[in-house]
Amino acid sequence: MKILIIDDEPEIRRALTYVLEDEGYEVDSASTALEGLSYIEAKRFDIVITDLMLPDLDGMTIVSKAREIRPEIIIVMITGHGSEEKAVEAIRAGADDYIPKPIDGNELLMKLSKAVEMRRLKDENLLFHRRLEMEIEIARKIQLSLLPQQTPDIAGIEIAIFNQPAKYVGGDYHDLITLPSGEIGVAIGDVSGKGMPAALLMANVQASIRRCSEDRHSPKEIIRRVNTALCPICQLIEEHRFMTLFYANLNPQSGELIFSNAGHNYPLIFKQDGSIYNLSEGGGIPCGIFDDFHYDEAKIKLEPNDVFVLYTDGIIESMNTEELIFSEERLVDLVSRHLQLSSNEIIDCICKELNEFMGESLQYDDMTLMVLKLLNDDLC
Repeated sequence: MKILIIDDEPEIRRALTYVLEDEGYEVDSASTALEGLSYIEAKRFDIVITDLMLPDLDGMTIVSKAREIRPEIIIVMITGHGSEEKAVEAIRAGADDYIPKPIDGNELLMKLSKAVEMRRLKDENLLFHRRLEMEIEIARKIQLSLLPQQTPDIAGIEIAIFNQPAKYVGGDYHDLITLPSGEIGVAIGDVSGKGMPAALLMANVQASIRRCSEDRHSPKEIIRRVNTALCPICQLIEEHRFMTLFYANLNPQSGELIFSNAGHNYPLIFKQDGSIYNLSEGGGIPCGIFDDFHYDEAKIKLEPNDVFVLYTDGIIESMNTEELIFSEERLVDLVSRHLQLSSNEIIDCICKELNEFMGESLQYDDMTLMVLKLLNDDLC
């Protein structure tokens, strides 16, 4: 265990060094704050014992600068008579403990024993977080492998996708599935909450949809089965999670879109004549709330040059530094003004506008955006 003593009085440095080395500690000392900070930067100390009042820097500044260099270091302040208030202020600024003058050897060793335990706990906590970060990174890679890595190449349809989790892993779900019938299964969803629980539920839903779509079930039946599978899991979780989910079968040849919506944001269809349709029909409540719920479905026909937009609420509810939201109206206006662009270019325009809107504000929710544009003039 390495200890650094910072004190401008040689007698105190010698006395502390003697006591600590006698207890088996490895000790260095510095006579000024700046010298001590240079030692902290050059060497890895476990504990710093520093005088509260030094000629060059005061205790609060020492704590602040030492924490910048070594966030994990334990800092114990030495206080003079009548400076307890300053010591408390230093602890509020980040010091871990203090020792009053005149220094009592037994009290010093007791404080150091406490400091050693604090350092051990800090090291364990740091190790735990590093392992957790590694596991989350692995989970992130697994989740990314479950989501489409590239859009399928479908004649007559341009497809572009944007997905950005708020944390390492997220609860937004999107998928494009080439069905045995030649149709395309289009899915987008949002698990309530964030992080690992949401990601695990998302993976469960993805597996269910893939399995059901391969069995050629209708959109409403697929969502019903997802809901049946999800309800027992959601009810086991203390926060009682749920998932909004939109699923559709798109026929690339005819443009027919059959869909069902379990409480998700209404997807939008933009026509070249300026008309806009939101797919508000067909569906029901989010999945995971009521078992054995009956879902409906609806049908619409897409035409050449129609732009089909699906998104999660992380897009429209993104907030800027003034606490204003991006809004569905802004999204609709952006797409309406760029219908002549390709799907990828439309998403680029939205992301550019979104980034400028958010500025320095934090992303609090997962974001997913899908844009499909029909180009086939032979649709019948």
